[in-house]
Order: sequence, then structure tokens, then C-alpha cells
Amino acid sequence: MSQIVVVGVGGATCSGKTTLAKHLLQILNPSEKSSSDKGGITDAFILHQDDFAPLESTLPVSEEFGVTDWDHPPTAIDYKRMHRTIGHIKSTGSFPPEFSSHDHLNSQPDCPISEDIFSMWKDKFASLPTSSSVQARGLRLMLADGFLLYYDPEVRSTMDVKVFLRTPRAVLKQRREERFGYATAEGTVWKDPEGYFDNIVWPAYELAHKGVFRNQDVEKGEPIRPSEGDKSIAGGPVEGLHVFDADPTQISCQPQEDSNASLFSKEMTQLVDQTCAAIWDHLTKQA
Repeated sequence: MSQIVVVGVGGATCSGKTTLAKHLLQILNPSEKSSSDKGGITDAFILHQDDFAPLESTLPVSEEFGVTDWDHPPTAIDYKRMHRTIGHIKSTGSFPPEFSSHDHLNSQPDCPISEDIFSMWKDKFASLPTSSSVQARGLRLMLADGFLLYYDPEVRSTMDVKVFLRTPRAVLKQRREERFGYATAEGTVWKDPEGYFDNIVWPAYELAHKGVFRNQDVEKGEPIRPSEGDKSIAGGPVEGLHVFDADPTQISCQPQEDSNASLFSKEMTQLVDQTCAAIWDHLTKQA
């Protein structure tokens, strides 16, 4: 059975995690003309942490604000089920028969990237089997994305590459408030009540990630290098975390042009480039 490499894409709500993961999917999956018997990456697929959110009826209600709390770190995700699912995929090569995803119900804004960067990494990963420094055969890449991806120690221990997208609070708030809503496991759409980002979302994000960064500074702090004891702490430091900060001058999706005269998001292009480099480094160093 092919080896499965798990690439984590974490970060706050509306930081671009799923958009990034879907761009990576297009880059990493071999083209139809590629032959899987040459080794290298045979396929890539996505596992969305949102698919492990509990039923709305089981979530706590904020005593202070009187609204359902989808973001409280200990209860927002069924971490045990997510850990079991990742283990099942890694041991069998397939999703559990009872697994289902509702990500297709979420609207996804168009955020194209530079054709030059896309083509460069597409060609580079396609060359993986022939690289003299890489003995990679039958690799499959699972892209796991989530807003609490590194909170649970068992879940984060399954990640081989750990990427974290960090975007300014004001930008996250604007994007969240412009979002139509979130598809739920029940098939409904959750829409944030007024003040939900400031009252619920951001405090929960700080709670989940203050232990990851120095001085508990989730916006500018450097990631803490974990000790052996930290590895079992919920919300603790994350081993080998790649933190990619959004460039404040490029956080909008204003169209830019590359040599192929296509329009693209410079912010997302940079995130794709950085993440591909982290994946490449992991795959080549493991050889």
C-alpha cells in the first residue's frame, strides 16, 4: 500500500485554509498523462476538520451572549473521531465507510493564483520520482485543513507537515462577516448573529492558540519549540510548525498580472508557494 503523508493546513476562520488546500490539490495530483508506476505522488485528497463538528444540538450555549458556541476549543470538534478517521485512512488507504463530508455545501470565493507559480510547482512535483535525491514511490498526500487542527495532541501527532496561516484580526473579521454562512452536519446553514466574531470566534481562537506562540501573542508571536511534555497538552506548542503570515500589503484579492497575463491573488499565490516549499522539503529530506 502507498505511504500516506499528512499535510496540515491550520489557521483562523477565513484565513484561506480551504482555498489553499484546493489549490494544493490541483498542483499535487498528477496529470492524466503522468504514469503512477513511475512512483512519486500518485494522488492527493482533502480531509476537512469541519466535517467532525458535532451536531448543533449538542454544542454549548454561551451563558454571557446566549448563542450557540461553535468555536470553544474543547467542544467544537469531535477530535477522537477525527483521529480514528486519519488512522483508518493511513492504515487502509480509504475513508471509513460511514464518513461523509458537507464541504461541497459551502460556497467558495474565487481566488486564482499565478499561472507561473502553479506551473512551476506542478512540474517540480511531477519530477519527484526522477530526482536523484528522492526515492519516493507510491506517495499519497492527505491535506487536512481546520481552524483547530493543532489543538488536540493526538490529532496533531498525525501530521507530517504542519502549516499555519496567520492573518490580521481585522481582515479575518471582515471576511467572516462577508461570508454567507457555514454548512452544518444537519444540512442547514449557520449564519453568525451580530457580534459573533468579537464575542465568540476571536476569544476562542486566542484560547486555542495562545499556548502555541511566545508571550501568548497569537498575532505576532514566534511559535514555541515544544518540550517532550508539551506534546500531550491540548493547545500546546506544535513541533515543526511553519507559520506563514499574510503580507499586510497583499491581503486583498486585488488582481495582479503574471507573464501569462492572467489575473490572480498575490496573497494566495504566496501561501501556495510557501506551502509547496514546505511539502517539498519534507518529501526530499525523508528520502
